[in-house]
Amino acid sequence: MRGSMLLYSFTIMSVVLSCKDGSLKKHRSDSIDRDKIDKIFGADVSEIRFDHLYVVLDSSSYERLKFDDSWNNQYAATDNGLPYFDPTDSTMTSCYLRGHEHFIELLGPNNKYNEPVGKSGIGFSLRNKGEHFHLGVIPKLKQPETPYLSLSDTVAMSFGANSTTWFKAFYSPGQGTSLHTWYAFYNPVFLDSLYQTEHKEYSRKAFLKKSYDKKQLFNGIKSIHMSCTPQDYQRIAQEMRQLGCALIAKENQTLTIASGDIAITLSPSKDIAFSRINHVECRLNALDSSIIKLGNITITNVGTESIWNLENLYNNNP
Repeated sequence: MRGSMLLYSFTIMSVVLSCKDGSLKKHRSDSIDRDKIDKIFGADVSEIRFDHLYVVLDSSSYERLKFDDSWNNQYAATDNGLPYFDPTDSTMTSCYLRGHEHFIELLGPNNKYNEPVGKSGIGFSLRNKGEHFHLGVIPKLKQPETPYLSLSDTVAMSFGANSTTWFKAFYSPGQGTSLHTWYAFYNPVFLDSLYQTEHKEYSRKAFLKKSYDKKQLFNGIKSIHMSCTPQDYQRIAQEMRQLGCALIAKENQTLTIASGDIAITLSPSKDIAFSRINHVECRLNALDSSIIKLGNITITNVGTESIWNLENLYNNNP
């Protein structure tokens, strides 16, 4: 992977660029020459928001997920995916937790994508100011010639005899990884086809409006903590940098970055064979103090915060 991690750390620590999302605290310094920095790196970057994450579970965890009453009846609204958001059942190979603007996809070991246990991914949405969705849309980055987010795929879904483009996703070239990141522009016409009503723009809230249940505990995600191989660490940090996301904190080599409306924490490690999500911090709709154990996953609720511990999921993997 090209690009300099040193340049990323130096630039953000000395400049602390502002992410476009106002929900996270902005860090400012009167001594910063922002006009000069924007002239060098470019100020008109795509707006980024977190969309969803996925994790592939082991068989024991996935079986517990399907049959745990406290999980299915209280924690979150769940379904079996598009296009009908069918209720979950014992035959499903994937389960979707729907929040207000975010969702989580949990895959079983025998999932239809043939993804291995422990693999994970994080998807973000992008929007260019004043630009409507079209198939030629591309991300606006700080350095236009960068290799990051230079590859793309377009995803469509069939509705009867017709097919509608759902999104165009961008990602970075490189060797294989067990922690994918992608950044997508979403098509509002897809919502028209899905719900049979007109949408002038695509929003995460509009997509989730019929599946999210505010009476359930799960509301959304606050932060994601990851351990990464050196290659993935550099790639993800550079992707965030190119999209103008602010560095919230740096402790040794661990970076916490304001990634749209969530924070992601990246810790590099030379002792792991593949990158993984270790912890996920979520928001709850109501106070709760329960602990849910789904095989190798432990979900601890404290007040209106919910902590997912996934570390045991990787016990049998290097």
